Amino acid sequence: MEELHGKNGILIHHWDTDGMCSAALLLRELEDKATITTFTPTIGNYYLNDDDIADIKKHVVDFVIVADMALPKDSIDFLKTLGDVYIFDHHLQDKYDINLHQNPVIDGESPSRYPSASWVLGEYLQKNPDILFVLGALGDREKKLLDNEYAMKTVNKVMKTLDTDFDTLLEVIGLLDSNYKLGNKKEVERTPWFLMNVQGPDRILNKRDLEENIVELESAIECEVNGERTEIKPCVLYREMESPYNIISTVTRKIAWANEDKIAFVVNEHFMEGSIQIYIRGPMEDSQSMIEKAKEKGYSAGGKSDVVGMVIPEEDKKFIQKILEMLA
Repeated sequence: MEELHGKNGILIHHWDTDGMCSAALLLRELEDKATITTFTPTIGNYYLNDDDIADIKKHVVDFVIVADMALPKDSIDFLKTLGDVYIFDHHLQDKYDINLHQNPVIDGESPSRYPSASWVLGEYLQKNPDILFVLGALGDREKKLLDNEYAMKTVNKVMKTLDTDFDTLLEVIGLLDSNYKLGNKKEVERTPWFLMNVQGPDRILNKRDLEENIVELESAIECEVNGERTEIKPCVLYREMESPYNIISTVTRKIAWANEDKIAFVVNEHFMEGSIQIYIRGPMEDSQSMIEKAKEKGYSAGGKSDVVGMVIPEEDKKFIQKILEMLA
């Protein structure tokens, strides 16, 4: 990335562990060579809203890097007006005409070989796998990563080098994700600067503010996971949340993993004013069609083969039924 040396840029990253670790890997590469501002979109949105665009416009930049975010075309078109655009990702998305769109999955590679954006970046930057490299993958896949023999060969080597284990790294991920789940955007944006200097799990495990976050979140997540849900179809478990926290992905994951033969379909109308969060996880036949259906209506949507996340306006609740009908 020598072409970025001496320039000003904004690094837009997803708010979760993979997004923050991916941003930290880029900061390691560019910190002494370019001036970087880290930025995450409004938490819960998979696009740049008017407030995000206004904030980004405050910065005069030569380039923009997007890490671990499948932003829609209109958001990318806006970023292209600012300068050169680079994307590093592993989600299902369109291929964009930009300076660099590094996403092996949309180029035909198996998602199992690229379980995270941090994995894509580590390979692109030709760095030896380290804690940031594997935390991104564990953050996205958690215990499901154990089923990925290819990825686990690298994870096991890194854990041995760090003298740590899988459960400890899962604890680290819970701590790192706590800020976004509480809606603390500024802390999410600061975290990659902290992570870039992390060499092992202890500095994260001993960060007191993150420990305090966990206490607040655990009871909220447990309440939602154990709440009433309806088996709409033989294969679909439906849950309506009532939480001000951005915990829908965690709640959906826990419900899905406790019922591996079913699809968890979770809705939250209480996190974002005027919008409804939808998160779906499980053995879906065609997640891409659901994502495209939402995008056709101008809604924010993204995901992977077994995960779909979207945000729709509250006035279109009928869209929930349309998506349910698309599930087997």
